[in-house]
Amino acid sequence: MITPQITSAVLDDWKIWIDDAEKLRASETIPLASFVYSLEKAAESANKSHLGWLIGSSSDYLSRGVLGRVVMGAKTIGIGLHWLCRYQSLIQDATNVKLEITDGVARLSYNILDPDIWPREQDSLYTLGIFANFLRVASIDVMSHVKVNLQSPKQQKNSELQKYFHAPITYSALVNEITFPAKFLSNPLARETTFSQNDITELTQIFNKKNRCMSFYERTKYAIYAALLESNISQEFVAKEIGLSPRTLRRKLLKESISYQDLLDDCRMGIASRELSLSKYISLSQLAFRLGYSEHSTFSRAFSSWFGVSPRIYRKTITGMNDIN
Repeated sequence: MITPQITSAVLDDWKIWIDDAEKLRASETIPLASFVYSLEKAAESANKSHLGWLIGSSSDYLSRGVLGRVVMGAKTIGIGLHWLCRYQSLIQDATNVKLEITDGVARLSYNILDPDIWPREQDSLYTLGIFANFLRVASIDVMSHVKVNLQSPKQQKNSELQKYFHAPITYSALVNEITFPAKFLSNPLARETTFSQNDITELTQIFNKKNRCMSFYERTKYAIYAALLESNISQEFVAKEIGLSPRTLRRKLLKESISYQDLLDDCRMGIASRELSLSKYISLSQLAFRLGYSEHSTFSRAFSSWFGVSPRIYRKTITGMNDIN
């Protein structure tokens, strides 16, 4: 199984906060889990719950190389965000970045898909801060309309984030995202650079090469994680995410000696185990819904078949906590 990586260029933002940042920068990439953990440690050491947002909101996206040039050189905010979402995986593996428009509201969301990479509050604040800085550079007006949704629950340590964000915050959200009126997507981007068709060609070649290096199993696994995040775990949705028909999806998985259902169960097991071990604020009913079960009892039976005990007993054994109603 491939270990998710992130480009070491991001360490330029954190060089005064992360020990050995300069040494780590010598490698092209670093493990994503190590980077995420380092951000949590840096915020704790500095006693700054908003550190991720502080660093991200002052980050220059041009430092991301050719991708930065393409994003910052786009004609409009919407086109810039299109390139950012399309090629974010060149910066960071196992990640879902999406721009959606619903009822006149643009939703720019960010989530790490791998449940083994935890905790990740500072990483989320850092990335949302980068998004916010992009919007600020593009149009100062949009920032007065921005709202922030965080997966993290509201706690004592993050209760003062509001005064640093200068934007309304919703905690315990399904995804980490910034929302703003979709009308701003057509605003011209205050371009600091320009890009050529050669830049797009280079990005596409790098993107295709990277995808070819991933096994079909890995690609499907992350598509399933994304589907669980979207609360749409149908085979049709997952197949569409990787550009196949459901039938071809099943056939190619069987060539790798695993069925779609078994892979789905593996992904559900990973998320369920991680949430029950580490999250103090999610109820079993909420977790069942997140994993695509219509009934709490169906989830409990499946969990018992995976781990040999009910989710209630599992949580009690691992954390000493009872279920949250």
